[in-house]
Amino acid sequence: MLPELRVLPIESVFLHEEYELDRLLGISQKIKKEQKLKNPPIALQINEDKYLILDGAHRTSSLIKLNCKRIVVQVVDINQVSINAWAHHVPNDALLIDELKNNPGIELSAQKQVNSLLASIHFNDNVFYLYNKNSSLSNISEKVSRWKEIVNSYTDKYEFKRIHNNEVLPTEGITFKYPALDFTEIVRIVESNLLLPAGVTKFSLDCGRVLNLNIPLSFLIREDLDQDNWNELLKDWESSIRLYTDPIYLCEA
Repeated sequence: MLPELRVLPIESVFLHEEYELDRLLGISQKIKKEQKLKNPPIALQINEDKYLILDGAHRTSSLIKLNCKRIVVQVVDINQVSINAWAHHVPNDALLIDELKNNPGIELSAQKQVNSLLASIHFNDNVFYLYNKNSSLSNISEKVSRWKEIVNSYTDKYEFKRIHNNEVLPTEGITFKYPALDFTEIVRIVESNLLLPAGVTKFSLDCGRVLNLNIPLSFLIREDLDQDNWNELLKDWESSIRLYTDPIYLCEA
């Protein structure tokens, strides 16, 4: 059986994080060249007419860039979603530590505090903790702003690698670890029209993903929704879907 697919007005989907410009340009060019969207983004309905994109921020942003009027998403239930955070590993440069020390809005401490943690830095067997210096992090806008300052301190200068938060940390370089947000905080961010820095929040999904739909760009970009065309697409996908239950080994070297 085909998992739940919905065709939605493009303005009803919302992102929780910023996009990376190079990835956006590459994906939008690929969609335009192939005239199709291969895999639908995954979304969670957060109220009657708002959907949060959990996976596929760059695909979604690409469709917006291409002036699409609608989007096809795979909708999942909140019980199928767990939220974590990525850690970021960057080259060994102590100047990063000095830059953060000199940021007037951030307190860098070698001791854990009771205040809400922005991030921890793991460097040369030392751990430093980053806190907001000026105000309470109950202000979600302030928290997001400080988070962006930390992430931008290295993403603007270095290539960085995402690693799992519970992964054994590399012995060289600097690793930034971030606390995971909960679902309520993410909804507050979306409702406040804020965006988190790209590549920090990690959603894990306990459900099958629908792949290789090859949704025609012409269907997404036309002014009016062709319901007959949509029903035909659903019928075609339903007749050709195949569920794989065998484990897959993916080499990412």
